[in-house]
Amino acid sequence: MKQAEIRFGTDGWRGVIDDDFNEANVRLVARAVAEYLHSAKPEGHGVLVGYDNRLKSEVFARVAAEELARCGLPTVLSESSLSSPALSFAVHHRKAQGGVMITASHNPPQFNGFKFKANYGGSALPEITEQIEAHLQRILSGEQVAPRAPAELRTENLTAEYLQHLKTLVELPRILGMGWKVVTDAMHGSGAGYLRALLQGGHTQVIPVREERDTQFGGVNPEPIAPNLGMLMQTVVREGADIGIALDGDADRVGAVDERGNFVDSHRIFAITLYHLVKRRGWRGRVVKTISTTNMIDALCRHFGLPLTVTPIGFKYICENMLQGDVLIGGEESGGIGIQHHIPERDGVLMGLMLLEAMTLGGKKLSELVQEVFDLTGEHHYNRIDLHLEREEMPAARERVAQTEAREVAGLPVRAIDRMDGTKFLFENGAWLLLRASGTEPVVRIYAEASTPELVQSLLTAGEALVRGEQNAG
Repeated sequence: MKQAEIRFGTDGWRGVIDDDFNEANVRLVARAVAEYLHSAKPEGHGVLVGYDNRLKSEVFARVAAEELARCGLPTVLSESSLSSPALSFAVHHRKAQGGVMITASHNPPQFNGFKFKANYGGSALPEITEQIEAHLQRILSGEQVAPRAPAELRTENLTAEYLQHLKTLVELPRILGMGWKVVTDAMHGSGAGYLRALLQGGHTQVIPVREERDTQFGGVNPEPIAPNLGMLMQTVVREGADIGIALDGDADRVGAVDERGNFVDSHRIFAITLYHLVKRRGWRGRVVKTISTTNMIDALCRHFGLPLTVTPIGFKYICENMLQGDVLIGGEESGGIGIQHHIPERDGVLMGLMLLEAMTLGGKKLSELVQEVFDLTGEHHYNRIDLHLEREEMPAARERVAQTEAREVAGLPVRAIDRMDGTKFLFENGAWLLLRASGTEPVVRIYAEASTPELVQSLLTAGEALVRGEQNAG
């Protein structure tokens, strides 16, 4: 048993299935969650357990649910796979003390994960995961826990109430009346069928792809980024559809394809949604984004006179701000976006509905919504590369990322360096480059945004040279 691998990253614990992520370790982490709930006593009653479509997710969920009930917590296990936002909503709606979601989200198929959702219906804040980890260490050290009388474990539908709630957040009758042709891509994940169910009963037509369970996800990671969405792009063009909407493996992240088959990334979706909520819905409030998210958000906040908060990477930081109650919208680079009047959680299905509502109320195609934002912010392009290194290379790479003082990168003078989370180079023309070493795996992520795709690529190439310690970064 690889106990050293049981550690929480930006959003829970992740490991390789049947290696460090095994039934024994899942049971240990569930026991640590139980001890946290017994000691911290958050408001609510009982625990909900959900799972995605990954290999053995239902097995691990059953193990976690049985252990939670054995530790004296009334437990409800989802009767089928469901999305992470559906589980989070159920926790909040049913006033549970918390929820466990078995998912590795958008990661490769060999991984699975364990996420704890707090009673407010969102990602566990760092102070919560620290307490869970502390209980886990005491359990691993052999500290004895007083036995408790087992509690009830039952199985229920945890999805229906979530879908019903989503209908209240958008002008669904108007969307259904428009006759849009929508291609939905679940990427073989647990959000399969959600948009199809929500968009039935009107003139709008839904063409679903990749809805069946495939524990290998068709050979690609279930992450809604351009390299993984070839089928969606082709289907939109072939069917003459108005939009394609893609969800990640547990449906908390979103990607899109416009009517021409062009990928629309999460930065543009965030910007379109912000513009739509303020301009067409009349909503106001604070905007929150992570450090790796587009400068289009900054420009829109200046235009609309909205306060902007920038956080480290991880939706838990956005959640922390949303819990203060004054946030209009919060989003991150990886496709996770949440809005007010919902739970403090990212939600890919809701964001897909928001794009359709923006098209409906604005009378525009998705490509025109992108241009509408560009007319205010200027043209922005973005890309990211994940630089996979050997484990023994990581200490030196991490040190280079933390200590670099480059004054010129890809021929651009560096205006400032921001080390909130990783190292972010800011340039005079609004472009930026971010280098960030993972804390849990041998990966350095390199992010860049600029006014042209060519400049983005130049920045990414220079960023990789900096990480590797090469001399041509400038």
